[in-house]
Amino acid sequence: MTDSKHKDDSEMPVFIDITSDFGFKRVFKRKEFMISFLNSLLKTYNKAERVTDVTYLNTEEVGEVHKDRRIVFDLKCKTQGGDYFIVEMQKRGQEYFDDRVIYYMGRSIVTQGEIGDDLWKFGIKKVYGIFMMNFNEKRELEHRDIRHCGLYDYTNGCEYSDKQDFWLVNLPQYRRYKREDCKTDLEKWLYIISNSNKMKTMPFMREMPVFKGLKTATELALMSPSERDTYMWEYDAYRTDLAAYDYAIKEGFAEGETKGRAEGEKKGRAEGEKKGRADAMREMARTLKAMGKMSIEEIATATGLTPDEISKI
Repeated sequence: MTDSKHKDDSEMPVFIDITSDFGFKRVFKRKEFMISFLNSLLKTYNKAERVTDVTYLNTEEVGEVHKDRRIVFDLKCKTQGGDYFIVEMQKRGQEYFDDRVIYYMGRSIVTQGEIGDDLWKFGIKKVYGIFMMNFNEKRELEHRDIRHCGLYDYTNGCEYSDKQDFWLVNLPQYRRYKREDCKTDLEKWLYIISNSNKMKTMPFMREMPVFKGLKTATELALMSPSERDTYMWEYDAYRTDLAAYDYAIKEGFAEGETKGRAEGEKKGRAEGEKKGRADAMREMARTLKAMGKMSIEEIATATGLTPDEISKI
């Protein structure tokens, strides 16, 4: 007989899921992990900046007047040079997700304005956005792991300004990676973020010592009982929410498929009937024309065909 307790223990994850709210903030609210991740991104995209320190900012941002909508970031920080980084984890798709990204980036520019300071001359700091998407994009574009976007000058075919850079990261793509596929520091980070709850060991610790600390921070066995309880409660709610979302998508797809099939059959019958009537009228016109007792105009009146159509029969 199988020892059920042993079986349950073997199926328990070793590490927390970094894509969950608990896991994401547990990891990226620690400076050493945030700095390493940001630098891996900047290095991959040949940015001159290097982050040596970050200051975490209030994640809730209000507008200039009371009626402006509030926005709440997952994480927002400021570097030693004054540049801003927005780091977001999006669990599922939204109808206006791209618009939301633009809105978040725009607000982070606008709020740099010094209210009441007449001497401010619109000098702004760079804003970087990293939007990790824990879902596949439904775009009719080439499937990509990351899309890098910014302010572009279409006339000259070059960057218009470097004050906005943002990346849309397709995390499900990194679940298809094998460890040996990860060549850059950024790929290693995104592989771990995407697969943490399925890993049995922490990879890449020899190449990137920061992952030794990440192992300690994310290993369930090293967490206190209260931390584990909090994580498991939050993660269970997270999985339940995703399951409900997936079910709604499947139900909507099935309903749409059934409706589409019915409409297709109805359309097919109508088109078939229309074609059948047209064929019958052409056959009647052929017979009447062969008899030679009616003019083309009279045949047109009898069949509903045009004189030109009849002349070609």
